[in-house]
Amino acid sequence: MQIIIPMTGYGSRFVAAGYKELKPFIMVQGKPIIQWIIEGMYPDEKNFIFVCRKEHLDTLPYMRDTLMKLAPECKIVEIEDWIKKGPVYDVLRASDNIADDEECIINYCDFYMQWDYEKFKSDVKERDCDGAIPCYTGFHPHLIPKINLYASCMTDGDDNLLEIREKFSFEDDKTKAKHSPGVYYFRDGKTLKKYSKELVDSGKELNGEYYASLIYNFLVDDGKKVWVPTNVDRFCQWGTPEDMQEFNYWSDKIRRWYK
Repeated sequence: MQIIIPMTGYGSRFVAAGYKELKPFIMVQGKPIIQWIIEGMYPDEKNFIFVCRKEHLDTLPYMRDTLMKLAPECKIVEIEDWIKKGPVYDVLRASDNIADDEECIINYCDFYMQWDYEKFKSDVKERDCDGAIPCYTGFHPHLIPKINLYASCMTDGDDNLLEIREKFSFEDDKTKAKHSPGVYYFRDGKTLKKYSKELVDSGKELNGEYYASLIYNFLVDDGKKVWVPTNVDRFCQWGTPEDMQEFNYWSDKIRRWYK
């Protein structure tokens, strides 16, 4: 499996809040976010592709050092003359490093989740799907604020995708919606590249950015099968300083309950 992790953003909200590190390297309970992803979500995987801005790699030595330490066999793709157009645009710029004939996942760099990764890999083969969007449902503290909206999936009775929308909930009660944490599976690199290009060529961005979630509507329009399992057991949202503050608040509360 190719695990593609775009991390080109500046994290301006974290900078404004006084954080010194780039978002994937912010420490959470003693480990940088990227370590939670690599070790916690993809145990035993070695084929990581990190899509980075060259200016970050040139000026922040800890970035390359940390990535190489955590994933010694990784590829670090340096994007020059970066333009803010979202993760799909960045992945397309790194597409020469993505094998056409191997399964792949785009994974965002600002969250953590618990799931059965080995079972997921087995299930996508059994279902013979072209894409898959692992989702979570139910109560999660980050869903409490009304303004907090993420990628939400509408499915048929067999958990096949009908439509996905970014920054949206298909349910008034968000605990009943199927939310994507930021993991996007494709049958192979060729499929990822084809439909990523279709998204960018279409100009269907949101707030100037091409999100990975939006790729799948093009697969659905082409009659491709996209599976939406609700197989994410626990999800931690760390995308903004407010998310981080909320996570720390609930973590402290739970620790006190268990004492």
